[in-house]
Amino acid sequence: MATVKIHEAKTNLSRLIARVEAGEEIVIARGDKPVVKLTQVATADAAGPRGFAEDAAPYEDMTAPQRARITFDPAVCGGRPCIRGMRIRVSDVVGMLSAGMSKKQILADYPYLERDDIDAALAYAASSAGHRVIRAS
Repeated sequence: MATVKIHEAKTNLSRLIARVEAGEEIVIARGDKPVVKLTQVATADAAGPRGFAEDAAPYEDMTAPQRARITFDPAVCGGRPCIRGMRIRVSDVVGMLSAGMSKKQILADYPYLERDDIDAALAYAASSAGHRVIRAS
């Protein structure tokens, strides 16, 4: 459970909501006193990000810290999975890796990214690539 100050909560509300949607609980504090706890509302579609049913299964396979790094916002990159609400998509990171860039090179070119962001993008991509195979007899 993370604790944030009120100013940080006001400044980063959409990011905090994405973290809560990913399963994390967040406490908002005034000074050192906790005043509000953000938790996910139990609904029929709580398995994944609202409006992205096709992404719910891979999103569920990830750890909570990884899920918190992958965000979905219709106003950012058309709602495609992005890194921490920034305009860098999971597919951008995976594409750079598949083109032969190392994690170190990506981090040098994109200083606002963190190594855990790259790992979360890979985990999301790996989970998304999995699918059930049904054999016809």
